[in-house]
Amino acid sequence: MKPILILIANKFFLTNYAISCILQDLEGMKVTGAQEEKLKDEIRSQKPDMIIVETDMLKQDSVRLMKEIKEEFPRLKIMALVDSEDLFNLKRLLDLGLDGYLSKSVTKEELQRAALKVYNDQKYYSQDISRKIFDPEFNRTLSEKLSEREYEILRHIAEGLNNKEIGRLLFISEFTVLTHRRNIMRKLNVKNTPQLIVESIKRGLISIGDN
Repeated sequence: MKPILILIANKFFLTNYAISCILQDLEGMKVTGAQEEKLKDEIRSQKPDMIIVETDMLKQDSVRLMKEIKEEFPRLKIMALVDSEDLFNLKRLLDLGLDGYLSKSVTKEELQRAALKVYNDQKYYSQDISRKIFDPEFNRTLSEKLSEREYEILRHIAEGLNNKEIGRLLFISEFTVLTHRRNIMRKLNVKNTPQLIVESIKRGLISIGDN
């Protein structure tokens, strides 16, 4: 019988090793690691059945990367190890409809159970993530978070682009960019661009490596 091949994307060797040991305790599972910058190449060459990605440890935008992988490899099972307290990025990842969502406090038994369920075409959510999905307060809080377009514009602001340059890049008017920019500043309760950048970094919306 062909082994179930799982690819792990995580920058920490010990985490990769721990996940590998836990999953390879299950009969028929083979686990290998992949560097983030080579992840898509490794998927093409190794053709895994499933990938496990620790999303908040990626250098790039994890949501964008997961979306690209879903589009290019629609039959690939994807499980995300997530920070369940990072509400904004958790919501963005949930909107992608991945196959499994595990909190970083996952136990050995839960990791094994989740991998088997996802491989057998069942969705899996850690208990604390499930609670948030059905928590009205979680969804109410997110109503004041940034939209995907606002998040995209924020990233371009962090890159140092002005309104005209952003508009040209996104094929929208300079006025539309300005409107989005004002909404972003209102939602983050800041008054100028330096405050916007600082607050965005504090909230984890962008990282220093983004600009």
